[in-house]
Order: sequence, then C-alpha cells, then structure tokens
Amino acid sequence: MSYELSTRLQTCLDALKPLQKIADIGTDHAYLPCVGMLDNQLTYAIAADIGVGPLESAKATIKRYGLEAKIETRLGGGLSILAPSEVEGVVVAGMGGKLIVSILDADIPLTTSFKRLVLQPNIDANLVRAWLSNHSFTIIDEKIVLDEGKFYEVIVAEPTDEETSYNELDLEFGPILRQTPNDEVFKARWMKEFNKNQEIMDQLAVNHPRLADLEARQALLSEVLKCQS
Repeated sequence: MSYELSTRLQTCLDALKPLQKIADIGTDHAYLPCVGMLDNQLTYAIAADIGVGPLESAKATIKRYGLEAKIETRLGGGLSILAPSEVEGVVVAGMGGKLIVSILDADIPLTTSFKRLVLQPNIDANLVRAWLSNHSFTIIDEKIVLDEGKFYEVIVAEPTDEETSYNELDLEFGPILRQTPNDEVFKARWMKEFNKNQEIMDQLAVNHPRLADLEARQALLSEVLKCQS
C-alpha cells in the first residue's frame, strides 16, 4: 500500500492484534482499517464518524483500495452505531480524554461487550484510566509515542471480572508505562514538563500562590522519573 500510517495510528493498529474484526470510531480518512486490511491483519472493519465530510473521505479511501466489501462505513457518534459484540475490538483515537470517557460511558453494557478497547486520548489520559478502573476494565498494555513533535499515549484495555485499582501515579502516568524501564519516549515526555515547570518556578516569587502546586507536581514527576533511571 502506498499510504504509510503515522506512528500514532500504527501503534493503535498494532495494539489490536490478534483481533480481526474491529471498529474505528472517529475514523476520518479510514487509514487505520485500510492499512490493517491490506496488511492482512484484519478481515472486517467498520469505519465510523460523526461528520459527513470525514465519512465521505473515508469512503473515498476505501474505494481507492478496493475494500468496499470488507470495510463498512457508518455515520454516527460514538459506539451507538455498533451492536453488542458486533466486532472484537474498538479503536477510539485522536480525541480528548473527556470525550473518550463520554463515548464509553454513554452505553456501558455496549462498551463492555467488546473484547478490547484501544484508546488514544490526546489529553487527559488519567480520566480515561480512571473510567476503565471504575467500570471493570483492566489495562493490559500501554505505549507512548512521539509523532511529528507531539507525545501520544495509547491505552489498551479489556473487560475483567477482577477488581482493578490504580493509584494516583498509575492514573497520571500509566500503570504499565511508569513501570517500563528505560523508556526514552516516556522520559522525554515527562522531562519536558519537569523542565518547563522549573523555568516557571525560577521566575516566581517565594510567596507566589502557584508555587506550592508546582512544587507538588515536581515532586510527583521526580518520583516517576527516578524509576526510569
């Protein structure tokens, strides 16, 4: 295939293995399901988007590669366009954490009917992890990638009958990510914030109201980064 996925989307696609029937929510151009199909990773996919324009772009991509019989397009928001257990895995990528949580929370029995969720929040990953923990999901894998100068976290979760509990560090930095030794991308992501905070603190007066919060945040970052060294 002439189109190569971004590092972010390729990581999401890889996280679906070995599942073969998936839905891509907020598919935009349907690049992820098309690449998965042409690489023989997938056998059936639903490409869904709430916007007419993005869905038309998806249809054009699917037609370009002759995949109309294998990739179905659906117009609609969130998981509402799916039936329970209709697919094995669901990808929700490229949205804010609050929006992803609202999608998962809209129909919890539907959300828990799928074997695996691959979630890629652009921000507020901690909210996504907290929702998963509170709704009988366990995080089975996490990745952090640098794509065109931006850091992205990919969270892979599956339903579980066992109780899951994550502490503050787990929710903020990832229960798997923060325990992965020598992850250079992880270190770079949080060192960037640490250094930025330090620059701000150096310019604040000793009695500035923001200082206490920044010092607490720096202590948290230091604890996590220490485990990576």
